[in-house]
Amino acid sequence: MMLHFLPRYVKDILSGKKTATVRLGRKGVKPGMIVYLAVSGRPFAKAKIVSVKVKKLKELTAEEIRKEGSKSFSELVRDLRRIYPVISPEDEVTYIEWRIVEK
Repeated sequence: MMLHFLPRYVKDILSGKKTATVRLGRKGVKPGMIVYLAVSGRPFAKAKIVSVKVKKLKELTAEEIRKEGSKSFSELVRDLRRIYPVISPEDEVTYIEWRIVEK
């Protein structure tokens, strides 16, 4: 399985600044899975999923938002709207946290 990212996130992912992602809806990811992190279909790292939570966007904690790579809830929503233009705080999201196992 691959988790796809925009190119601008690669540096933060590889440096450990970004260790999680928020995806709209329920995703078929489970703790313990090994996944590839990719840009344009090309893997740049292998990771082990350490945590998966399904909740409303507005329920994300400050720590989860920080691990996702955002400084605030409003910044996170702004970035998510670039990918999901109609996302709202009431929408269900999957919060996926990982640990890089191979670069």
